[in-house]
Amino acid sequence: MLTLRRLLALAILPFAFFTSCRAKTDADTLTIVIEKRVASLDPRVSSDSAAERIRQLIFNSLTRKNERFEAIPDLAEAISVSEDRRVHTFRLKDAVKFHDGRQLSSTDVKYTFDTMMEKGFQSQKKAEIAQILSSIETPDARTVVFNCTLPCPGLPNVIVPIGIIPKDSSAQQAIRPVGTGPFSFEYYIDDQEVGLSAFPNYFEGKPSIGKVRIKISPDSSTRESELRKGSVDVAINADLDPISIESLQQAPGVKVDMRDGTNLTHLGVNLLDPLLKDRRIRQAIACGIDRDAIMRDILRGQAKLAHSILPTGQWAYEPGVSNYPYDPSRASKLLDEAGRKQSGAGPRLRLSLKTSTLGVSRKIGESIQEQLRRINVEIDLQPLERQKLTQDMVEGNFQLYLNTMVGGNQSTDIFRFAYSSKSIPPNGQNRSRYSNPALERLLDEATLAAPDRQRAIYSEVQKTLAEDLPQIYLWYPATVVIRRDRVSAIDLDPSGDWRALRTVRLQP
Repeated sequence: MLTLRRLLALAILPFAFFTSCRAKTDADTLTIVIEKRVASLDPRVSSDSAAERIRQLIFNSLTRKNERFEAIPDLAEAISVSEDRRVHTFRLKDAVKFHDGRQLSSTDVKYTFDTMMEKGFQSQKKAEIAQILSSIETPDARTVVFNCTLPCPGLPNVIVPIGIIPKDSSAQQAIRPVGTGPFSFEYYIDDQEVGLSAFPNYFEGKPSIGKVRIKISPDSSTRESELRKGSVDVAINADLDPISIESLQQAPGVKVDMRDGTNLTHLGVNLLDPLLKDRRIRQAIACGIDRDAIMRDILRGQAKLAHSILPTGQWAYEPGVSNYPYDPSRASKLLDEAGRKQSGAGPRLRLSLKTSTLGVSRKIGESIQEQLRRINVEIDLQPLERQKLTQDMVEGNFQLYLNTMVGGNQSTDIFRFAYSSKSIPPNGQNRSRYSNPALERLLDEATLAAPDRQRAIYSEVQKTLAEDLPQIYLWYPATVVIRRDRVSAIDLDPSGDWRALRTVRLQP
């Protein structure tokens, strides 16, 4: 698939001239800064956090998540499920319009999913749907029927990230996206800025602000400087150094709002690697990392310890799993049991750890490197630009990587998406290449189980994962919103969802 960079090479020139000549930000414009480039705005394709946040402003999906992480209607007004849980019927809201003036119909929903499922269409989002979806029917303009090949009570959750596009718009979505969301697309200046404007016919009411400018600034010091001088209004989970966040709390004209988050920072582990396929070595690495010290000294208390892929407020969260507090003695014993006894002055083993080039990621990597050196495990740090890091994670070109999962872990569907042998990229996010038939049988059983049995199954699944460690869970970073005082408080969900921006108000 062509990248957004290539497709927009010619289309952006008029917008670049217009933006460079702009003298001053309009009083009705909210300017947000993000930390990385946007690979694609197509809602069927985008999977990185920056693109997904922008997607929430341009598009709506059939369903969305509520504050309890449950799927509820969005473009749908009602959802009904057959007794065998194979047929899901969505009744669409009336008089919803796309940004180009067309009215939403069931044909658009079918078109969105049919084009995404076409052979050759590259998207990680279609992986789980491809495993379960057999056909989509449109008995009338406001009714969409999803037929599944197997019982799938979690379908409303699976389709949350997929924004609906109008029929016959597939080719333009990467260049000039069109959705039903509160803001319509205006321009994109490659690697610099995205411009949106309020959609006056939004079905939930016109947004309270007129325009949104999204500035792309990979350099953390630049992001901090722009917040201080007021050329940027808001930064939401923008990977600023925690020390910078502490400093900004004292800056004039700046407010910092912080709450417990649900995103998950973890070490990805390549289970096909000859060394790391032994879970005792994975457990030894987990015991050799002093999470408390990193959260205290590097993250400045802006995170909470994680023992599961699920956030603690999720209904299926299991607190009673094996965990790995910092214990060098236990780590050494596990290495001995795995046949990596100390021999001479050299390290027991050498591993590479890939991180992003962001300052805080490098600091965390350096701390892990030093901590594991104490148990004679040598870590070769490899900081990579975000695009290259993501590519290596998808392709399995790593031993260990440091990454933060954003949003996807709020539903129990994450177990299948991240740990099923059918979800190995490009068909999902099982980047560790984990395979456990017993666990997959449990997940299959959960699709038809009663709620009490489901809870028991997901408890067992989390206990299994805590023993096998296809990922080493580290912490849940706090959700941090930094805003200029002209911006009213933003009521975000714990993952940093951008939907709340449509109700933001700006002081003159």
